[in-house]
Amino acid sequence: MDADLDALEFAAVRRLLERLTATPYGADAARALVPAPDIGAAQALQRAVTAARRAIEQGAAALPRLPDIRAALRQAGQARAALAGTALAHIAQLMRAGTALRALCAQYPDLYPDEGALAGAPQLLAQLDAAVTPGGRVNDTASPRLAELAQEMSRGRADVEDLLRQRLAALGAADEGDDAIVSSGSRLLLAVAPQVADTIKGVRRGPAGHGRRYLVEPLEAVAANNRLEACAGRRDAEELAVRRTLTAEVAAALEALEALLGAVTWIDLAFAAGHLSIHMNAHAPRLVPEPLLRLTAVYHPAMLLAFADRRGPCPVPLSIALDDSHPMLLVTGPNTGGKTVVLKTVGLLVTMAHCGLHIPGEGEAVVGRFRRVIVDIGDRQSLLHQLSTFASHVEVLIRLLREADGETLVLMDELGTGTDPEEGAALAMAVLDELAHRRVRGIITTHLSPLKGYAASHPYLTNATMRFDRERLAPTYELVMGESGSSHGLTIAERRGLAPALLQAARAHLARLEAGRGAPP
Repeated sequence: MDADLDALEFAAVRRLLERLTATPYGADAARALVPAPDIGAAQALQRAVTAARRAIEQGAAALPRLPDIRAALRQAGQARAALAGTALAHIAQLMRAGTALRALCAQYPDLYPDEGALAGAPQLLAQLDAAVTPGGRVNDTASPRLAELAQEMSRGRADVEDLLRQRLAALGAADEGDDAIVSSGSRLLLAVAPQVADTIKGVRRGPAGHGRRYLVEPLEAVAANNRLEACAGRRDAEELAVRRTLTAEVAAALEALEALLGAVTWIDLAFAAGHLSIHMNAHAPRLVPEPLLRLTAVYHPAMLLAFADRRGPCPVPLSIALDDSHPMLLVTGPNTGGKTVVLKTVGLLVTMAHCGLHIPGEGEAVVGRFRRVIVDIGDRQSLLHQLSTFASHVEVLIRLLREADGETLVLMDELGTGTDPEEGAALAMAVLDELAHRRVRGIITTHLSPLKGYAASHPYLTNATMRFDRERLAPTYELVMGESGSSHGLTIAERRGLAPALLQAARAHLARLEAGRGAPP
């Protein structure tokens, strides 16, 4: 499904999901989330989200925080590449997570359709676990040659340490013990006070301990340190060979590892959506192949979460239907009464449903298959492109009439505004007729009075209004089907504090206009 995601502020949903992911793969998927290409794909992710929510509620272990191995996999595909030990350890970590997730998928089969992808490369995992520590250090037992060199290094270090202890004893500083013997690269040195350093024949290697001590290599230890350093070089070369061999094994398993990444990404996104579902007290809408919509007591996600966080008022639930009985709604009612919120709520929830996400609500939710959602909300006036509000609306209408068909959901705010009211109403009627001819589903808001009567007599259109509390003189934000309403512009202006004298004059003008006398007194 194609949708005007920016107009629907879908980025806010993406951000909510991203914050709930556990891996960089899931975070990237959340940032790039778009509606599925078909109902089947949306249903598959929806089943995964439902399974993830059930797993969370039943106390399943959270997805572990995982490092990003994608750069390492790209590097592994290069000739004679040798991944760092930490990269190899991270690959092993991902495969161990895959093993755990495979067990979880056995318990919740809808989590991922291809459980086998979570197997990764078991033989590679065994090789990595044998050769590399979880911290990324190559084990001394990773190869026979490396084991030999490790023993040689151990003997070499012992020889140098003996020489250094002998020197400390000769200096009368034997009580400093191992604290005075420090490593610098692969060489072992003495760290002693400046006055002691002056008495040692050898090579000064610089200050230590913020200048309180000096590093000195006694002459008698130089040859032994040279042998130790040479052995360390051979060890590093052998370790490089081991890492290069392991990297070649990673390259051979790239296809399996990419499949594992895809599975982990899917499951991470599903768990993030499951957590979001719990936060919003949401549920899975029923996805059907027909282009229809039935929503009962649903909420805009951002408004609901703002209320839950005590950052906003309690939202009013929305119930609405677009089906063969009510294929297109014309919504009227007071300014600031919630008409635009209706459009955004419907558009956002339909988009979320087509992404496989749960939607917040208290009753039945049925979302049909729409190939596209076309949205025209807000003031699109552009100074940069020298477009007036009306001209920008016309551009949307041109696109609408080029693309809309019986599988399109249209959400339009203030159709016909931005120009002479009579011309705007006439244009709106023509557009509505064309949309009706194409069997388009839609919700249109307006303040143009002629459209209310037009909708009342049109077989394809249904009037709806945002309720206005006449006792409190305030909108209630409830949508009422089958009725048309007034804008209550003067009443709302009065509540906002406009001068009483000005309002009195406005009401006098309105009375003359309604009586058909439009001339000034």
